[in-house]
Amino acid sequence: MSTDIDKFVVPWVRAAAPYSDRHMEFAWSHPEVLRMMSNENPIPPSPAVLEAIQQAAQLGNLYPDSGPALRQRLGEMAGFGKENVILGNGSTDIIDIIITTFAAPGDEVLIPVPTFSMYEARAKIRGAVPVFVPLRPDFSWDVDAILAAITPKTKLLFLCSPNNPTGIQIPLDDLKRILSAGIPTVVDEAYYELENEPRTLAYLIREYPNLIISRTFSKAYGLAGLRVGYAIADAKVVDYMMRVRIPWNVSLLALAAAQAALDDEASFLEKRRTIIEGRQYLCDEINKIPGLRAFPSEGNFVLIDASSLGKTSEQIRDELIERKVFIRPMSPHHMGQGFVRVTVGTPEQNEFFLQVLRAYVEEVRKGK
Repeated sequence: MSTDIDKFVVPWVRAAAPYSDRHMEFAWSHPEVLRMMSNENPIPPSPAVLEAIQQAAQLGNLYPDSGPALRQRLGEMAGFGKENVILGNGSTDIIDIIITTFAAPGDEVLIPVPTFSMYEARAKIRGAVPVFVPLRPDFSWDVDAILAAITPKTKLLFLCSPNNPTGIQIPLDDLKRILSAGIPTVVDEAYYELENEPRTLAYLIREYPNLIISRTFSKAYGLAGLRVGYAIADAKVVDYMMRVRIPWNVSLLALAAAQAALDDEASFLEKRRTIIEGRQYLCDEINKIPGLRAFPSEGNFVLIDASSLGKTSEQIRDELIERKVFIRPMSPHHMGQGFVRVTVGTPEQNEFFLQVLRAYVEEVRKGK
């Protein structure tokens, strides 16, 4: 007997496009291509982190807890307590928990764009309606437009600071204006440890209990493959989110790795220095290439306007892949054709990328 399974699937899942991780599948299956497409940290976990993972693996027959020790530590680092912190299987899990907590099918989620695509993807899969508010031409937030977009159906607002892919921070006054509207507002601080002068906005939670801070161990700490994220919020907000969280969502290995990464300050500082110096070098050198523009960044990536080449973003990606470098096209993410993003690598990786980019641009110019 055949069954038309489609009719049993909830409408918003049936209508949603699956998140494509083809770029990741390609990267893993082509190790000869330099992966500078996903804002990964170029430095592997330190020996101390690897040892902690190995020790935790010996208890792999046991379920983990909710990470109370790590939650307490992260809370204290931000000036709060354990009750103000929830852990996730990466910050993507945190994003999903937040959306599930606040947005029912048909509710609206405000998303200034361009930004991290996962806000849109997870909102759609939960049946919520993404409402996009374009950034200004200089990539600053259009606060008036954001406030004007709020309706009775608006249940959530996402802001990324520093923003991926534009690399800039939201001004404090702009954020306060937005928070004053009372809408639950997520500030994704995935990259804040990599700012030239790190500036967290978590302290505002005491004044604005509708503020939720999202963070990750994937970027500055280099644990993307271990999947550890967390949120800092008012205790009542965390209580609701804990009801949504899937039990045991962070593994014993991930909990141990996160604690060890926090302990290993020398490794953290090395990673931070490598990225800060590398992104400045990339910006400076890219801006020397005629027709290209690299935007200042506070993250571990650099946004490039290569529209003068007359190529689509996807063409630039594909033609650089042929030259053994994988970067990310930004036109599928609310940006114009010719915009691409490159992840900051090690000094050697950055130099290789620049050599490839210079030669590529010269070839394109000659071919016109």
